Amino acid sequence: MRFKISAARTSAVAIAAGLGVFALPQQASAEEATELAAAEDNGSDIIVTARKRAESLQDVPVAITAISGETLNRQQINRVADFAAKLPNFGAVQQNTRVSGLYVRGLGGNANNDGAESGVGLIVDNVFFTHVGFSWLDFVDVESIELVRGPQGTLLGKNTTVGALIVTTKKPSFTPEASFEAGYANFGRYQLRANVSAPIIADTLAFRITGYRDKSDGWITNQYDGQKFLDVNRWAVRGQLLLELPNFTNRLIVERYDSNEYNNFYPAFADVTNFVNGSVRAASWERKLGSLFGFTPSYDVPDNANVNTQERISSKVWGVSNQFDVQLGDHTVTSVSAWRQLRFRPRNDSDNSPFSILSAGFDVDVDQYSQELRLASPTGQTVDYQVGAFYLYEDLVSNNRNIFQSDSTKWFLTGALPPAFLLPLVLDGVEYQQRGTAKIESSAIFGQATWHVTDKFDVTGGLRLTREGKSVSNTGQAFGGTPLTGALAALAPARAAIINAFGGIFRLTDSQTLTGWSWLINPSYKLSDDVLLYASVSHGEKSGAANLSATPGKPLLIDPEKSTSYEAGVKSRFADGTVTLNANLYWNDISGFQATQVDPNRLALGNYLGNVGKVRLRGVELEGSFAIAAGVTLSGNGAFNDARYVSYANGPAPVEFQYPGAPTYADWSGKRVLGAPKWSGQLSFDVDTPISHALNITGFANQTWRSAVNLSNPFSDYGKQEAYGLTNAGIGVRAGDGRWSLNLWGRNLFDKRYIVGVGAANAVSSYIWVLGDPRTYGVTGKVRF
Repeated sequence: MRFKISAARTSAVAIAAGLGVFALPQQASAEEATELAAAEDNGSDIIVTARKRAESLQDVPVAITAISGETLNRQQINRVADFAAKLPNFGAVQQNTRVSGLYVRGLGGNANNDGAESGVGLIVDNVFFTHVGFSWLDFVDVESIELVRGPQGTLLGKNTTVGALIVTTKKPSFTPEASFEAGYANFGRYQLRANVSAPIIADTLAFRITGYRDKSDGWITNQYDGQKFLDVNRWAVRGQLLLELPNFTNRLIVERYDSNEYNNFYPAFADVTNFVNGSVRAASWERKLGSLFGFTPSYDVPDNANVNTQERISSKVWGVSNQFDVQLGDHTVTSVSAWRQLRFRPRNDSDNSPFSILSAGFDVDVDQYSQELRLASPTGQTVDYQVGAFYLYEDLVSNNRNIFQSDSTKWFLTGALPPAFLLPLVLDGVEYQQRGTAKIESSAIFGQATWHVTDKFDVTGGLRLTREGKSVSNTGQAFGGTPLTGALAALAPARAAIINAFGGIFRLTDSQTLTGWSWLINPSYKLSDDVLLYASVSHGEKSGAANLSATPGKPLLIDPEKSTSYEAGVKSRFADGTVTLNANLYWNDISGFQATQVDPNRLALGNYLGNVGKVRLRGVELEGSFAIAAGVTLSGNGAFNDARYVSYANGPAPVEFQYPGAPTYADWSGKRVLGAPKWSGQLSFDVDTPISHALNITGFANQTWRSAVNLSNPFSDYGKQEAYGLTNAGIGVRAGDGRWSLNLWGRNLFDKRYIVGVGAANAVSSYIWVLGDPRTYGVTGKVRF
């Protein structure tokens, strides 16, 4: 079966490269959407909007990948971290709301500091999200995702250094429709999703309401109380209104996301009890638990959870956005206004033991306001162009709370101890905070134009001027606990000594305003209708960081990262469009890289965030698909990525190397970037083909692979993750008209145990792992009305 979509009905959304080449009608019915996402379509194109226009993926001269929402839903790719199963050279770590990160070509993240932005932008329905925590909760009702690799900024919201992930959700429909989806999986997990959309005023005003609920029991049992950790407990609701008038369209979105989960348990897997030179590390977590409490910890992951004060982490996100498009003659004016808020409250057992020592974590509050205006010329002219302006205001609070408990004094106090009955009074109930705040204003003007020199040769150029002001503070303060006056005054120096060891009482403030440029030069040449050659040189910046964990002597404001990327690629189609093959070469130099460092001349400062030097990314990316038969597609991608620290002279040394007299810093220059695999890729097989007039059989198999990486420190054996692959698969049936479907699915079918993060040993904990998801499997049914 072949579907042919007229240009007038082609939507500005992408349909999965992994399923073939399809374009979805903007107001397609649910039945049409299902048919289009499942059928072979040799004649149509994947349509993307990364350049703010509806364009064929194969005609866009940049490294970009697109996946449809239908594919994500059917293959149970619900979270951003799961996107790596389909997107080349992409990764995401979602340790918890605050410690999340998007990575392209091995870089991204936020340096584990709330005041540092990611090098990978996240744009949802044309709204740029600043804080990495906005990527934590599941996106619902997704139409498509697009990954653009390389520096961005001349068109896409805020400026970034290595790429952008673009999420587009489904609009309200003027054809009444509704769907309900329910699934059940191991670990007692159930998922419910529902959508309803219909016109309020025929052909003029329509609404869409979406909701979902996702809950499971967790898969790690706490020995202390039997509580299940690493569970799922989240919900969301989303409402939209779409107004369509002659020459005017307006889309309003209001949404709320919520999670309340035990998602922050990280098991101990090893401790440094002896330094590499053989000397004893007396203050190690394992040794102190034994000497102070007679307790021997277990490293039998994942069966070693044994903590007494762990509570659920609460994350709440609210959002409102409004986009209107006005046709002024043959030009289009677009306005996108948005507000987004994040509230994050962790309740951690930070000592990873059944004793009451310390609860620490960052309370995070983010309020983001943004406004974007764009003017787009008509297409089909000798020169197509877009110009615009962008404004963003962010109010950020990052409050590092350390709550001392009844066993704190015994743990932290050295030297002569007060009588046993007075021990808890020194610290129990005391709270030490470092409250960092940042107020950020970013404004920019930008433009991008394409000159169609001939029918085959185009040149695209872009320019952006950004001006950004930051006002930052960090305050150290302590309060609570038993007043140490009168007869207890002798205990006050002990309390003060411990507070000073954590950072002391202080207040730091600073502000700055910086101006930066981003630019793009991007020629392309069509050898034929099916072969496109392109090259680009682009420059982008990642905003200067606000170091909201700074203590006296450490910088509060960090300079921007600056990225220059050189790319060359080819996009091709063969055999009447049944075969696509794309390749891209890149060389990306990033200077002023923001990361943790040590000042050899001021070792007492310890580790702190700074501009450490230069990083180089270079490699090749390949993507291809083959429509074997009607509804049967083979697709894959792969990447070779040489990501290295070119200059990083004063990186922190691993804990095991920091024996008395040894340097606490090490030269990371020449080492591979942490967490960046040298080789990665995936292979997918997809089936959606009729077995009768009324019934289709569907299925997929997806195999991913990543080479070995170090997730902690290039000099430490504790951070190594060996090469591994994950296998996902499913099989199902659906009605030929798309009215219902039933799917059996599984992820990580061979139950590969792997890690996505490593935490270094410190004063209250051992080395810890951030675990990857275990084998999950279930059944999902969907009904469309």
